Amino acid sequence: MKSKMIVLFLFIRVFAYGQADSTDIIVQKIMKEQKIVGLSLAVIKNGNPVVNKGYGLANVEHNIPVTAETVIRLGSVSKQFFTTAILKLQEEGKLNIEDSVHKFFPDAPETWRPILIKHLMSHSSGLKRESPAYDNNKMISDLEIIKAAYPLQLDFKTGEKYQYCNLAYYMLAQIITQISGMPWQDYIREKLFIPAGMKNSGMTDFYLIIPNRASGYMHKNNVLVNADAMYAVRPSGGFLSTSTDMILWDKVLREKNTILKKESWDLLWQPFIKTSDKPELKAYYGFGWIVDEYNGRKMVMHGGANTGFRSYYTRFVNDDLSIIIMTNTDEANPVAIVRALSDHYFRSK
Repeated sequence: MKSKMIVLFLFIRVFAYGQADSTDIIVQKIMKEQKIVGLSLAVIKNGNPVVNKGYGLANVEHNIPVTAETVIRLGSVSKQFFTTAILKLQEEGKLNIEDSVHKFFPDAPETWRPILIKHLMSHSSGLKRESPAYDNNKMISDLEIIKAAYPLQLDFKTGEKYQYCNLAYYMLAQIITQISGMPWQDYIREKLFIPAGMKNSGMTDFYLIIPNRASGYMHKNNVLVNADAMYAVRPSGGFLSTSTDMILWDKVLREKNTILKKESWDLLWQPFIKTSDKPELKAYYGFGWIVDEYNGRKMVMHGGANTGFRSYYTRFVNDDLSIIIMTNTDEANPVAIVRALSDHYFRSK
C-alpha cells in the first residue's frame, strides 16, 4: 500500500511539473531562436496565476536574472492606462469622450475641431503618427510636442479610418494633466496603480534610480550591445511594470468592480474602428486595446515597443486566459510566444 501511495505521489508531481516544464521548453526555445536576453512571463487562467516567473538576464554585465519582480518597460501596452484614466475622469464628471479637443486645446487649428477624445483613444483622429518635435534625445513637454503638430494637415477625415497615432496619446496625457490638476503619471498612479496594488509600476524616466530595473539590449552586426538610450518620456508608451504587478492589473480587468464601473470597462473593449480594409482581417481597435480573434477565440490585446524592449498583453476573453510577456531585447517578437503558449494551454484543456 505504501509503495502504491509513493508511486501515485510521484505521478502527480511529474504531471504537474510536466505542465510547467512544457511552458519553460516553449519559452526557452523561442528565446534562443529570437536571441532574447531576458523575459518575464505571467499566465493567468480562471483568475489564478499559473505562471509568474523570469527567464534569462535582466542585466548581462552583472549576470542578474529576470524574476517576477524585474521592472521592464511596457511600451505601448501602457496605452490602456491612459484610456482607463480618461474614462475615470469621465465617471468623475470632468470630461466626456464626446468632447472636442478644442475644449482642451482652444488654439488648435480649425481642422482639428471634429476630433473628439474618443478619436484620440481609438487612433481614428487623422493626425500624423508622430509630432515633428519629438526627439528621443531631448526632454520636451507634452504641450510642446502637441503644438508642433498644429501646422500639419490631417492625413484623412476624422473618424474615417484607423491609423496608429502616438501624438494622440500625448494629447490624452495632456488632457489628464489639465483636467485632474496633477501630472498624468501621478493621476494614473493614484487612481489606477495604487487601488490595484501595483507598487512597482511607474513612469519610464531614464534618469530615475528604479530598483530591479532591467537593462535593454539590441543586436548590431549580430553582436549583443546595450540598447540606445531613450531620454524622452513618451506618454504613448509611458510606463514600466513587473509581471507580478500586471497579474494584479489583470485581476482588476477580469473582475470589473474597482477603479471603473463595469460599463466603462466594457467600453474599452468595444470594437470602435476596423484596423484594416482587408475583409479577411477581423481586428478592430477599441480604446487602448485591439479586439481580434485567434483560431476562432476572441481576444483583446496590445503590444509595446521601446528601444531595447518588446512586450505583449493578450486576454482570451471567453476562455479566461491571459498571457503577459515583457522582454528586454529589441528584436524580440513576443507575439510568436503568445501564440505558441496559447496553443499549448488550449491543447491541455
